[in-house]
Formats: sequence, structure tokens, C-alpha cells
Amino acid sequence: MDVQEFIKGLNLVSIQDKMLEQKGQFEPEVEHIFSGGVYLRQMFIPAGTLIMGKRHRHETCNVMLKGKLTVYMEEGGEQEIEGPLVFTSPPNTKKLAYCHEDTVFINIHPTEETDLDLIEKHFIITEEEYQAQIEGGNICLGAQ
Repeated sequence: MDVQEFIKGLNLVSIQDKMLEQKGQFEPEVEHIFSGGVYLRQMFIPAGTLIMGKRHRHETCNVMLKGKLTVYMEEGGEQEIEGPLVFTSPPNTKKLAYCHEDTVFINIHPTEETDLDLIEKHFIITEEEYQAQIEGGNICLGAQ
């Protein structure tokens, strides 16, 4: 897949819509790990995959155990990252990644909750909710 051609001139939400129209979608292998008030969501992403992340409501700790990704950010940047790597993502960040090598990626969230639906509601913000907050002026992406 020519990733640059696929994403050329589109914002990440438009790319996400375009991805949802494509055939051959799959759900990555996900392991859910709970330990002492922490939830870890570990994903295996095979090489050659283009994957869109969900928006997280809060700053998120990320661990890339292995692999190599080119990450495209909503703000317009792109960055190649390689595991092992630990980094944080600001709240409400939208990311798209192309997986060059098989990758194992973990998101870490502080919670005592073990119900995956409730965890999703607490930590993930939908595109509709995000857009409504932007239009209503109720969102802060950072302080000066």
C-alpha cells in the first residue's frame, strides 16, 4: 500500500472514514491485563498494517515493546518510532500509524474498573463528542 498516496490531502478523520470503507479490515489481537489499579491494553499489529488510534480523554502512557511504525499526527507531523520505546500522548490526540515491522504496543490506564465497555467509555472520546466539544469551546489541548 502506498500510504503517502492514501493519506494525501486528507485529515485523519477523513482518512478514518476512508479506511472504514476499505475491504480487508481486521481487528488486531488484543490482550487485556489488569493489575493493582492499572489496565494495560496490549495489541499485536502485523507488518504492513495501517492502523488508526482512538482519541483518549486523558494523557496516556504508551509502551512499544517491539516493532517499527511511522506515526502521522493530526497536527500535521509524522515521526518514525522503533521499539522498545515508552512515551506519553496528550489528551484528545488522533494518530495514524503504518506498521513497517510486526509491533507489540501497549496503552496503560489507571483504573480499578475491569468492565471493558465502562473502561472504553471512561478513557475514549468519540469523534462526535470531540467535535461537539470543539464547536462548543469546551476543550483545552494544553496550557501556555
